[in-house]
This record gives sequence, structure tokens and C-alpha cells, in this order.
Amino acid sequence: MRHALALLLAGALVVGASASAETIQVCPDGSQAQGCDFSGNDAIQAAVDRAEDGDVIQLAPGRYVPSSYRDVPFEDIAARGYVVIREKRLTIEGSDGTVLDGKDGIPAIAFVLENADVTFRNLEISDFRWGEEEDDIYDGHGIFAIDSRVRASDIVMRGIVKMALTGRGRTLIDASALRLLDGHLGIWLEEASHAHVRDSVIAGGDSAGIGTYDDSTLHLFNSVVANNTDDGVYAADSSTILVVRSIIASNEPYGINAEKNGRVTVRESAMHANAAPANATLAPGQLVIGDDVLQVDPMLDAQWLPKSGSPLRAQDRSGQPIGLTGDQP
Repeated sequence: MRHALALLLAGALVVGASASAETIQVCPDGSQAQGCDFSGNDAIQAAVDRAEDGDVIQLAPGRYVPSSYRDVPFEDIAARGYVVIREKRLTIEGSDGTVLDGKDGIPAIAFVLENADVTFRNLEISDFRWGEEEDDIYDGHGIFAIDSRVRASDIVMRGIVKMALTGRGRTLIDASALRLLDGHLGIWLEEASHAHVRDSVIAGGDSAGIGTYDDSTLHLFNSVVANNTDDGVYAADSSTILVVRSIIASNEPYGINAEKNGRVTVRESAMHANAAPANATLAPGQLVIGDDVLQVDPMLDAQWLPKSGSPLRAQDRSGQPIGLTGDQP
């Protein structure tokens, strides 16, 4: 499996798509759009099945509801995917108004990836739910990647009852302009997965904003982690999290927390109104809040950008802005 992933990721470094790359048009049930290659609630999976490496799957505006699933065995569970992508290199693009809506239909994960390399752009994934809260079927997640490469930008995941973005195995994630809102846990990494996340908001979860386990790592830049009820940022086992030029605010019980040998470092950032900034019972050096971290109200507007008069308007000592740059929506 690891050998196959290495070959897949190496192939992903080739610049440009192959001469045979195709754009596949997908439309939701009842769409009036023209030129649809596949239509209906099962159209995304049908397009994935037909697609070859380098192809682009474009999703027309509208509501896509999970009406079927495929189970992907992983360790002692099965990841139940509405859309399953295995051993392919694809791009999946939405447009304004493209929504994968899990409120109705079959409980499932929106996307399950295995040994795949997938770019996601401009999608909303909302209200994916579980059938049984605790069983050996994983459902109710947003994007669940196993030994895969994920590139994601301009993605909104709202009301996801389990984890919005998950990396398992040796998954690599490069994400920007995420909005992971009002769900359970925003980003979940295990094993040896790594994520690089920037210009994103993770807010309103009933668990942690970010949780890392095993030997996984996460680097967070120019982002906001706020209003989560079971820690803003949490590292367990031997995992590590680096937070730079970001805002950690109004989380409970801690802005940053760790367990076992987990480590969290926060630099050139702002922390405010967390029930406690960090778990003070842990060993020195396990949770690090740098001297360059502002402990003041960042004064953010409804779009999570600094208002006029915000202390974040003044650049930090590196000359870089703290929080969202505003370069991406």
C-alpha cells in the first residue's frame, strides 16, 4: 500500500494534465443545466468511476443528496462513503451553490479517499450524519482520506456531526480557505498524517477545533480557531501542532491542550477569551505560547477579519499579518 502511494504521489508532481485529460460535467437531480455527462444523486460517483488520472469533475450548482454508498475497509472499521475515490488523481470542482447535503438520504461520509490524489475546490458539504453513533461503520464525516494526498481550497463544511476533515495513515493535506463550522471536530489526524492549513476558520464545534494523534503533524497559518467546546487545539500521543500568525479565541476548556507526549507551539499569534489559554498542569515545553503572542481582543467582524482599531491591524514583528489575510474568501 505504501509503495503504491509513493508512486501515486510521485506522479502527482508532474506539471500539467495529460493530453487525454477530460472535463466531466455533473448535474444534480432536476437540474436544467445543459451538457451534463451524468445527472442525479449518484452522478458524482458515476463520474469518478469513469474518470482517468488528471480528469476534472465539475459539479453544477444544486443539491446532491447521498442515495447510495460504498464501504471502504480500514483497520477494524468500514468508512461508508457517498463518493469513494480509490487510486486516482482527480480534481473535483463546484461552483456557487454546489452543496453536498447529508441532511436527507443515507447516513454516509461525503468523500472517502484511499490511495488517491484529489484536489477539491469550491464546494459546500453540510449536515452529514451518522446512522449509529458508536459502531464499526464510520459515517457522518466530511472528507475522510486514507493514505492519500488532499488539496482543498474554498471548502465550507457545516454541521458535520463527526469530523469535517480527516487524515489517516500517511495522508498529506494542503488546505486553504476552509470554513469548518458548527460541527463536531474540525480537523482530525492520526498515524503519520500531515496537514498544512492556512487562511481558514474552524469554529463552533462541540469538540476540539483541531485534534492530532499518534505521530501526526499539523501546521496552521493565518487562521482562526474559535468557539469550540472541547479545546481549540489538541495534540495527543507523540503528535505536534505548530500555530503561526493565527487567532485562538473563546474556546473551552483550553485554547491549547495536549496529552501524553503531544506538543503545541503558538507563535506570532493572538489568544483571547479562552476559558484558559493552556493546560497549566503539563510539563514545561509541551505547550509553548511565545512572547510574540498577543493576549488581547482581536476585534473580529462577522467574516473573521479584524475591524478598524483591531490590534491585529498593526503587523507583528515579522511584518506579516495575524489572522486571515483576506486574499481568499
